[in-house]
Amino acid sequence: MNDAFKDFTSQAKSWFERGHEAGFLDGGDLKRLAEVESRTPGDLFVNQEQRPLVVAFFGGTGVGKSSLMNRLVGSPIARTGVERPTSRELTLYVHESIELADLPPELPLDDVRIERHDDDARRSVAWIDAPDIDSTHEHNRECVTAWLPHIDLMVYVVSPERYRDDIGWRVLGERRGRHGWLFVMNRWDEGNAEQRDDFKKMLRGAGFDQPLLLCTCCADRRRGLPSPDEFERIDEAIGELIQEHGVNELARLGHRARLMDLRDALSVSSARCGDDAMWDAVRDEWRECWRNVRSSIVDGLQWPLRVATSRLAAREVGVIGQIAKGAQAVRKVAGGAAKSNPDVSGGRSDGLLDPAEVDYLTRSIWDEWAQSKLTSSFDRLEVAIRRRDLAAGPVRTALDKVGQTARDDVIATVQDQVRATLSNPVGLAGRIGRRVTGFLTAALPTAALGAVAYTLITSYFRAAGGDGEYPGTNFAVSSVLLVGVAWALPFSIDRMLRPSLERTLTRAVGESLEAALDQLGRSLESEIERTSVRARDFHCEATTLIRAISAAVIRPGDRRNEMFARLTSRPEKRRLQAGQSHAAASA
Repeated sequence: MNDAFKDFTSQAKSWFERGHEAGFLDGGDLKRLAEVESRTPGDLFVNQEQRPLVVAFFGGTGVGKSSLMNRLVGSPIARTGVERPTSRELTLYVHESIELADLPPELPLDDVRIERHDDDARRSVAWIDAPDIDSTHEHNRECVTAWLPHIDLMVYVVSPERYRDDIGWRVLGERRGRHGWLFVMNRWDEGNAEQRDDFKKMLRGAGFDQPLLLCTCCADRRRGLPSPDEFERIDEAIGELIQEHGVNELARLGHRARLMDLRDALSVSSARCGDDAMWDAVRDEWRECWRNVRSSIVDGLQWPLRVATSRLAAREVGVIGQIAKGAQAVRKVAGGAAKSNPDVSGGRSDGLLDPAEVDYLTRSIWDEWAQSKLTSSFDRLEVAIRRRDLAAGPVRTALDKVGQTARDDVIATVQDQVRATLSNPVGLAGRIGRRVTGFLTAALPTAALGAVAYTLITSYFRAAGGDGEYPGTNFAVSSVLLVGVAWALPFSIDRMLRPSLERTLTRAVGESLEAALDQLGRSLESEIERTSVRARDFHCEATTLIRAISAAVIRPGDRRNEMFARLTSRPEKRRLQAGQSHAAASA
């Protein structure tokens, strides 16, 4: 059990440290682990396998425990009388052949007095006489508390008038399953059977079915005792316990209690990591939250987008300018300067934007308001996670990391898609149609001019030969109208096919913004999922360790040994049932 205890403790410590480093556990969890006792009585000795039974006299001021110990060991090693309330020393009485280990640093070493003896009959017991638990000096109480984990058997000494002592009874309630307990009502010459029976009743209520309660008197008696002095039975009980391998059983009892504390600490702390159901609920809540935030951001950015696109689209070429550019194109065609490019709008293609203007437009769409909406969604998710008693730190750290680059990521996505849209604003059919109308805008006026020129020349020849009249005003008007219609018809169709700069910008920015928000949402959900997987891994690791610990501690001490059963309390039902459920789950 000792090796298993060390192994489980090492695994739990590693789990807590890694969980704290990952952010799933906090200082409170580390404190909870630190409060689990790792010290044992065996730590006091070099040879832990053949160590003596550590027996301590425990009780309040004036109950006579020092006199009882002196009487038991047959030597005045413990201070008594008026020295006791002011003494800060703890006396360790041990056989000279027992090699003590270096005492743990948490023990008040300056206040330890070690007494050696050569009585081989008492070699198997190490006696401790500690300061009074209810001492007026806080240092004395701290000394007793520090030594409690190193005790196998507590000899709880009371007096008839002080057996209901609150401080001692509180310690008994906290540590009843960690030690063996032998109860002594000392100063029996001052007591009666009713007090003894009442104390036994209290002990049964505390979990001791058949408490070993002995009545003793170490003072010179001037009056008789209510019943015979049972001092000799103290030595007999300890001897019987040792004969029945009681040292190992009590060590096992202490290890078991510590492992249950370790299991409880793991159970409480692992709950903060959450299970599948908890993280599924968190993810569903985030999706609902993100839908609302995404919709709010899209709606809230519509107005600044319209303002920006309207300002840029206001510079689009008007009708007169288009006519002038068309006439310029006709002159170029007539002068033999026609180009293969069907777009004849001049300047920027279709009057659209250059890269600098695209950059200006897209950088204005993600402002502090949009960033604040994103941050508020993180806050709501953090509250939702904490409401479920889960560790919110790792999730918030991951989301904040994405949020720090959200503006640049959104702008980059919008810029890429806006440029892609502006490079092809009308699609394949539109491009073919505009190529045709662009060609016809130049070709039809040219053909009309050719027809007018041919008609004019032939009319002059016929008029000169006397076959007709010279072309007049009607011919000139008709020729102008013909050329005008030949240019206006394809030009008008071309203008109809040409996309509106404002509509194109609005559509491009709007669609790209929604695409960027969708991509941002996927990134955020991916971070939540990645963090939840890590948390569930920690939870599963703790659950596996809890089940292993439960399987190791499910069987209580060997209460078939009558003496051991009388010196120990029955297992707590709640903790035993928890161990059984964990063991069943692991099976």
